[in-house]
Amino acid sequence: MDPAVVTGLIAAGAGLVAGGGVAVPIVTHVLSRRQRTAQEAQTAAQTKQLEAQTALLRQDIYQQLTSDLRAELERVQLSLRATSQEAEQLRTRVVDLESRVAQLTRAEAQASQELERVQRERDQLRAELAARDATIAELRQQITDLRVQAALIQPPAH
Repeated sequence: MDPAVVTGLIAAGAGLVAGGGVAVPIVTHVLSRRQRTAQEAQTAAQTKQLEAQTALLRQDIYQQLTSDLRAELERVQLSLRATSQEAEQLRTRVVDLESRVAQLTRAEAQASQELERVQRERDQLRAELAARDATIAELRQQITDLRVQAALIQPPAH
């Protein structure tokens, strides 16, 4: 037993003999102090228990968040890989199309040059044809004139 309680009980016994009312308050004080100490110990134990539960809850939440974030990270990484593949395919397609455009541009330039050459040749041939047509017309005229002259020179047939 607590020495203070023993001293209080002894004093209370002496006080009863001496007719004192001092012992009861001292014993009550000592007992209530013990009760408070027990309540404080119980409160401390409850606090530790709540802290432990809080720590477990925090750990549980942390693990759940970590798991959710890892899953989200994995989903985003998969999406990134797919998008990167699509981007690479588009880059390849753009390079192919640019190459095709360059090829068509060269072909167009060659066709344009060929067209100009053929048009010049056509114009030259048209000019030659017009000159020959003029020569033919002139020769026909000469033939007609020569027939007329020949007809005038020949005596009439009897």
